[in-house]
Amino acid sequence: MIDKQLTKYNDNIFIERMFDIMIKENEELEIMRKVTSKEKKILKRALDGIKGWNFNPIEVVTNGIGDYYFICKVRTIIENLQMKMARIYIKIQDDNKPRLLSIEEIV
Repeated sequence: MIDKQLTKYNDNIFIERMFDIMIKENEELEIMRKVTSKEKKILKRALDGIKGWNFNPIEVVTNGIGDYYFICKVRTIIENLQMKMARIYIKIQDDNKPRLLSIEEIV
């Protein structure tokens, strides 16, 4: 139980540091503590076709004009592809379709 609490505490500290870095890079980013159903749909549509990975969004950062940075907990089917946390960058295209630009492991 204590290990889970420490892990959650360390994850929260890391997420806050990641957001601080993102905000310094772009002054107009907005941190959303809750991921809305609309944002979950955007993530799901962008990740459509990726098999063997389960991305559970924890928080999202957006600039309000179509750029989304999702912080996700990751579960994999294959043990060799262990990734616990990931940052996913999605951009909304002109035709309102989300485009997956990157998935980065957060160590």
